[in-house]
Amino acid sequence: MLKLAIYTFVMSTIYLISGIISLSIFHENTPITMSAFFPEGFALAAVLLFGKRILPGIFIGQLLLAYYSHFPLGVGIGISIGNTLEAYIAYKIFKYFELNSHMLTLKDFFGLFFSILFILQPISVVFGNISLYLNNILQLNELPRSMFFWWIGNVLGQILLTPVLLLLYHNRKELHIKPIVMVILTIVVFNYFFQVVLEIHNTSLLLIVTLPAAIYLATINITYAAISSMLLASISLYFAQNNIGTFSHNPSQIDNILNLNYFMISHILLVLLVGILFREKEKGIHILQSMAHYDYLTGLPNRHLLREEIHHTVYLADYNDQKSAICFIDIDGFKEVNDTFGHNIGDKVLSKIVERVKVFTKSEDAFLRIGGDEFLIIFNQIVSKEEVSEKLNKILMTVSKSMSIDEHEINISFSIGVAYCPEHGKTVEALMNASDDAMYEAKRKGKNQFLFAEL
Repeated sequence: MLKLAIYTFVMSTIYLISGIISLSIFHENTPITMSAFFPEGFALAAVLLFGKRILPGIFIGQLLLAYYSHFPLGVGIGISIGNTLEAYIAYKIFKYFELNSHMLTLKDFFGLFFSILFILQPISVVFGNISLYLNNILQLNELPRSMFFWWIGNVLGQILLTPVLLLLYHNRKELHIKPIVMVILTIVVFNYFFQVVLEIHNTSLLLIVTLPAAIYLATINITYAAISSMLLASISLYFAQNNIGTFSHNPSQIDNILNLNYFMISHILLVLLVGILFREKEKGIHILQSMAHYDYLTGLPNRHLLREEIHHTVYLADYNDQKSAICFIDIDGFKEVNDTFGHNIGDKVLSKIVERVKVFTKSEDAFLRIGGDEFLIIFNQIVSKEEVSEKLNKILMTVSKSMSIDEHEINISFSIGVAYCPEHGKTVEALMNASDDAMYEAKRKGKNQFLFAEL
């Protein structure tokens, strides 16, 4: 209950304060016609991050804001119900469609964007405006215009603020004060120069000169880029409020509002879209690199990393005077398992084997799959042959235990050849040949055993 009370207090306070700030940015003598309503952005981000416990805070915050705006209690309750219901539906949408608040993929981005436009804000608009109409604050002929500006103000509040808050929360450990300060200073100077010094009056031209830098930043760090776009929007709102800059020269006040909204929403959406696309590209490259160097079935490093691991072993021998054991493993009779039970069972056997062997390896060791039924273990920081023998005996005993796979009882064993670095050489070829020869000798002598390579 204490946690819920804290969440409620914090959320209602943030909602109220951000609402008062938003309602101070009027373009006409009505609290509905505004450029962005920021409490909606805070509320949506909070419910996606912290879940349903945020809902009472949204309701109370909106109720307090309605009281501050001198609305009747019935209007305040109606608006509060609509905004709270909207937040709850957003929570359920993210759960149902398995969207991620980290904003990792285009699915997350478009899911959030379309939910705001076509589901969440229509709910808020209907509840809010019907409450105003039923209490004789709005006339019937005023509803379409009121609904439009209510919708666009809330949409902008969420699109401008929610993604930034989500990115800041999830990436907070990777953020640094110096780059953030640099971004803030650059955006302030940049925007002042174009809007006030050069007096650019054309919205499209302003987009052309400000977007490239933001998009380039998005390819480097999407969080910083999102912050830059939100700052650019906030500064533009401030300029417009004080009748300076690009959005203060149009004789039609409504045109100013629409142009400002168009500028802000274009900026944030393009920056987020480019940033997510580049992040997905980097993730794809990382996956491809992992596929090239790691076995898809077991997750172990494959033979592409073999040379690197043995070079590391040689380095330990040369510079740290450490000894290592290179253990070449071949599964006895694995071909028969595949032929008898099929490759699907064979894959499950391999996964089970890896699971059993991993128990006996440490963080400083290396465990690789170098072929279909061939593995390599490099035990680093070895003290004696007795230590290696003890580990390998435990591995042989554990692996040879019968395993039940899809109601089939399967028994397998290992033949292991062991070479030492530096005794058996300091090259990949020498160490692999020595351990390979010892492994084949172990097979020849009856399998299910290990043998040390001859010096």
